[in-house]
Amino acid sequence: MRLKRVLGGMLVVVLVGVGLWMLLRPEPASPLAPPSAPVSTWVEDAGVLEAAHPVEAAAASDAGLWLTATLEGAHPFAGEARVGAAFIIEGDEGWWEEEKRQKAISLVGPSSLEDLANVREWMTAPATASSQGGVVGPVAVPPAPRYQVVAFEPDGTFWWADFVPGALPKTGTLNAGVLRANRPTGVSIRLDGARNMEGAFSVRIERDVDPHDAERASALQPMLALVNPDLGWALVNGSPVPLSPDADTRLAPLPPDRGVRLWLRAPSGREGGPVEVRLREGTVTPVTLDVARLFPEGLSRAVTLRGRVLLGNTSRSGGRMVSWPGGEEPVDADGRFTIPDVPAWRATRFNVYRGLKEEGRPAAPSMWDFDFTPTEEMRGVVDVEWRVPLYRWLVVRMDGFTRAQLKERVVPPYPVYLLERRDAQGLWSAVPSREFVPEEDGMAVSLLEPGTYRVQVASAPYASRPSSVAQMGADDTSVDVRLSPAPSAGASCEVHVTHQGRPVAGALVMVGGKYRSMPPMRGETDSAGHWRLGAVTSDVLPMFVQGAGNEWEGDGAEACLRSGVVEVRL
Repeated sequence: MRLKRVLGGMLVVVLVGVGLWMLLRPEPASPLAPPSAPVSTWVEDAGVLEAAHPVEAAAASDAGLWLTATLEGAHPFAGEARVGAAFIIEGDEGWWEEEKRQKAISLVGPSSLEDLANVREWMTAPATASSQGGVVGPVAVPPAPRYQVVAFEPDGTFWWADFVPGALPKTGTLNAGVLRANRPTGVSIRLDGARNMEGAFSVRIERDVDPHDAERASALQPMLALVNPDLGWALVNGSPVPLSPDADTRLAPLPPDRGVRLWLRAPSGREGGPVEVRLREGTVTPVTLDVARLFPEGLSRAVTLRGRVLLGNTSRSGGRMVSWPGGEEPVDADGRFTIPDVPAWRATRFNVYRGLKEEGRPAAPSMWDFDFTPTEEMRGVVDVEWRVPLYRWLVVRMDGFTRAQLKERVVPPYPVYLLERRDAQGLWSAVPSREFVPEEDGMAVSLLEPGTYRVQVASAPYASRPSSVAQMGADDTSVDVRLSPAPSAGASCEVHVTHQGRPVAGALVMVGGKYRSMPPMRGETDSAGHWRLGAVTSDVLPMFVQGAGNEWEGDGAEACLRSGVVEVRL
């Protein structure tokens, strides 16, 4: 057992800011164009589409604050534009000033206060084409420490700016400057061998991020999600993107990573891959996914699982919900369920949840796993019956004197109960139990199968004694064992800690036993450098001592048995 002292580092948490603003301005003197219909915009912090009010363009002379930007391009701009005002949430400014004062901000975290500002909502902005690009705005904006401007065309070409205006006037026009066109980075996927196949293929995309360029790529990802929301969502949550069997599927724009991994998903749900594709910024890289090569064993198939889960050997429902890596399905009152599209080429583990909170001894485990292993002969609908096992109970009985004695000798979290089973060679070993239920005169311990059992009752990790032994038969549901009182006197042990011949007061002492699942005992030495363990029954006594700037680690069982004292010299 080793206790490690970890010197504290610094964790800088940058929280997503939420800015709430309302801009009040008088009606402009000149009439404005009629407002457009509400538009859908990408909400950066939620990752979903949300309706936003349309914004209005006006002459720069109108009262209020306006923002404009110039788009530089080789042809007249033909696309859409968005503007986002970024705000700093309450409390972040004080945190940043304190970190800056302590000079910790130079080591890790944002380099400026404005870096803490985040866009909550993107607004559609007017864009006017020119002979070589266009102009975004002017668009009404609230006062904010930071603005972001994004414009894009249908082919994925995009313009963007991260604009920090500095001192803000109350009225006037903010110029975000000239934005240069960025050709999209992406892949164009062609499917080979998918024609005339039933069902649709799709592809799952994994980013291969260059650590040296990760910050820039991550900053661009929310902007690119505005250009292609479906692709942006697929990158975030790993959902597959549908592929066309007859034409190339263009996935752009992607973040300028060093590459992507493509996993081809068959109509059955089986995946083949990965296919590694190196990306080149500003280029859409063609790639062909060969169905036969990626699925050498065939595309396989799926089956529908029609099942029933029952409780033990009864006809009662054994659960309320069945879950698996692909989803979950409720179980009806009769224990029946139906799960479509279960892979027929590999085993699938299902979890049955009973979802019951029972008083006293529960009838069965609250959750139980079942494995479905298909065979080549299985087709269409497959019927299964699963039975959640009923608990058996080994009950530790104690008389009043034994309970009082145990209570007097223990320090929380003790007493600890440990279930043991005897094998065919007569050797005892610890086995897991799902339930330990306290009762008035003892403890009920759950079992799932017949066998020969006993319970170790520990008052410390190094001091335990076994109950009597009981045989749990195939037809038994509950068997009692008894715990006798501990001997009135037993071998006691102490730890004496010294440094350069002098006792060490306040030294930390941690002691375990032979059962690793039991929590260690810990304490501090007194003014004489002593700490009393009490009775020790374990033949293994791992110890760790820390004090006087030093550490010691060893086993004290032999010293305890020989003299009752473990001498530790730091």
